[in-house]
Amino acid sequence: MELNFRSDIKKWLDNTEKLEPIPTTFCPNLKTDSGQKIKAVIFDIYGTLLISSSGDIDQASLSGDNMRSAMEAGGFDLQSCQPGVCTFLLDQLQEQIAIQHNELRLQGHPFPDVDIFKVWEGMFAAAEEQKLLKRSGSESLVDTIFVFEILSNKVYPMPGMKEVLNALRQKGIPLGIVSNAQFYTPIIMNYFLTGEFTPRQDIEFFDKDLSVFSFKELRAKPDTALFDPIKTTLENKYKIQASEAVFVGNDMLKDVYTATNSGLKTILFAGDERSLRLREKDARVKGMFPDFIINDLSQLTKIID
Repeated sequence: MELNFRSDIKKWLDNTEKLEPIPTTFCPNLKTDSGQKIKAVIFDIYGTLLISSSGDIDQASLSGDNMRSAMEAGGFDLQSCQPGVCTFLLDQLQEQIAIQHNELRLQGHPFPDVDIFKVWEGMFAAAEEQKLLKRSGSESLVDTIFVFEILSNKVYPMPGMKEVLNALRQKGIPLGIVSNAQFYTPIIMNYFLTGEFTPRQDIEFFDKDLSVFSFKELRAKPDTALFDPIKTTLENKYKIQASEAVFVGNDMLKDVYTATNSGLKTILFAGDERSLRLREKDARVKGMFPDFIINDLSQLTKIID
């Protein structure tokens, strides 16, 4: 869909609070003794390229104040809303997500992701039905959702993100993405990489044919189906086998497990305590180890070299 913003989203992004990673106790493992050259690098975004205040896109901190600010940005007339509308909408957010997840599971998506616009439309329709608000038709869902996200899950580039991506690109390494994400994720990434606001959905530095986002597929990691188009593009466009590519992520299940079972090498990014997910109690990752461990993105270039 075409993203038409009504408010100055760049103003919100310009006020982004700087975040610093919280160091972990993990030591890097950069040893490359297989003798096989890494020819492509595929990245996760949240917790890997972006510091996330909540640690994960799925664990945003929800508040009525953030909902109110988002609705104001979207052009809602809050004076005509009933008390309690923000609390109701927050409850509906979880309910509408659960409804979509159940529908998608019935369609054969074992790890579903939602159409966020359908979720928010359902939220506001339910609020209208309860006579908690009345829409004029001029409100903007895209603005409301975007502002709510950047207030609820504050993000900031991981140290060295832009420099590392630029260094890899200069080496001629194809760069890709497989991320649990929504429409606002590419916009936020482009802002941090270029300093400009653009609604385009392809991200600077990355091959759009090597970029897969959960919201477009309505599937989320650890669904290995997200890696199928990546493997096809690597082979057909670059003549690179999956085993010659490496996936970089912060989650042993969603990233290491999924990429390993898709045939890629893996790098566990252990550079931020907030987002490091070892999943030690999950049977699927027991006995599984990443090929490499890094605690700073700059170490990537050493592995590639």
